[in-house]
Amino acid sequence: MKRLLSWLNWFDRAAIIVLLTLLVAVVFLQVASRFVFKLPIEWSEEMARFLFIWFCWLGCSYATVSFHHIRITAHMRLLPPVLAKFLLQLGDLLWIGFNAVVVVGGIMYLGSILEYPYRSMITDINMLW
Repeated sequence: MKRLLSWLNWFDRAAIIVLLTLLVAVVFLQVASRFVFKLPIEWSEEMARFLFIWFCWLGCSYATVSFHHIRITAHMRLLPPVLAKFLLQLGDLLWIGFNAVVVVGGIMYLGSILEYPYRSMITDINMLW
């Protein structure tokens, strides 16, 4: 199990690097083609949007696993250690509950996309992805 999680963390980090590199390249290409060559590339804006969305999703996952997600803990130093630990755990439970609500909503949304599929306007990518 540890090897699987280690491999998933490695894959997540590698995918984030690739996505950010592609995002910067596509946006640079878009700006250069539009303002330098006066020939806009139609698919570049939509592709940049999709790359950014996947970059954010995988980045949040990686930040959570590596404990780099934003968390305000400065006020915890003013509390007794037992209470501070309890409040941090309560915050984590609330965060897990929020994520459960988002996952349920996402599954319902995926069900509607499977029933009534639609594609993106420019790149014609199935929005299931």
